[in-house]
Amino acid sequence: MFKRIFGFLALAFALFGTESWACDGPCPPAPSITSTFSPTVKTNTYDFSLTGDGKLIVQFDTVLTTFTLTVTVNHTIDPLDPNEFPTSPPPGTVCVQYEFNGSQCDEYDFSGNPAVTTGPNGVPVKNKDYKGLITLTLSYFTSQTINTPAFGHAPGDNATAVYSEDILTGYSNFPPSDPTMGGTLPGLSSVAAFDEPLSETDRYCWVSPSMEGQTFTVGQDIEVSFQLFPNGICLNNPGTPIRDKTASLSLSTTDTSGNVVFPPRLKKEEGNKFHWDNKNGVNEFDLSTEGLQPGTYTITVFSSKFSPQSRDITLTPRSGMVCLTLSGGVSCF
Repeated sequence: MFKRIFGFLALAFALFGTESWACDGPCPPAPSITSTFSPTVKTNTYDFSLTGDGKLIVQFDTVLTTFTLTVTVNHTIDPLDPNEFPTSPPPGTVCVQYEFNGSQCDEYDFSGNPAVTTGPNGVPVKNKDYKGLITLTLSYFTSQTINTPAFGHAPGDNATAVYSEDILTGYSNFPPSDPTMGGTLPGLSSVAAFDEPLSETDRYCWVSPSMEGQTFTVGQDIEVSFQLFPNGICLNNPGTPIRDKTASLSLSTTDTSGNVVFPPRLKKEEGNKFHWDNKNGVNEFDLSTEGLQPGTYTITVFSSKFSPQSRDITLTPRSGMVCLTLSGGVSCF
């Protein structure tokens, strides 16, 4: 991942009812990539980097048949359902504009071969062509300030779809100019990156990990905690700490291909939500590292009360761990 620092520019366009974002004047041909999935090929990468339109990784839990799947970038974004995506404070929920495609928003439309796969737009059908969930990982460059990230999903046919679901399960904002979001869904239809307005503008203060790059051992539980104040500075803030029921935690790392990924954790801690320590006024989360590989990871905390916050950590092998160099890199057991 290129760790470049860009200046932030707040870009606001409201999208309600039948309004949508589109390019000014005639739009260039939409980039499109087709890949083949099979019982032995469950993951494909749709790399639109040459046109500045990001990178989308599509992964099926289980593939039952062989089929093709086409992803097409669309710069006209489907409408938002105001019951799901906040409309206030102004400008409300906005799409994320990409840095290197002329500051346009990107929607990713899915289609297939209707003669083979019979879902909406010819996409594969659950329990016929595949089983389980589909995991999407989207990376892109942006100079837009992100408040509350959302991974919008517009179920149904491409021509009539409305964004009515937020499928976000993971988010990495390090560096902020090169974020990555992850989400899961049962079936394929249009997706796009959005930014929701903050419900408050509180002061975020890290408690633990106490410093950037702190080192832990594989298998060790890491306390991730923070305090939130109405205003002011973190050091010796005289204000009363705030409980945040909306805060979520995400853990990410970089794979051998340079892609930001969200490794599955063996323990699913209550939907990645934080607990409230009333005595100390701290929002806390016990992060299990059991089953993770040694390496560098990024912890990202995001909420409707503050913009995403991140901190890098390093995991070292625990005592007795054996590390081997395999074709896919170094693996430790």
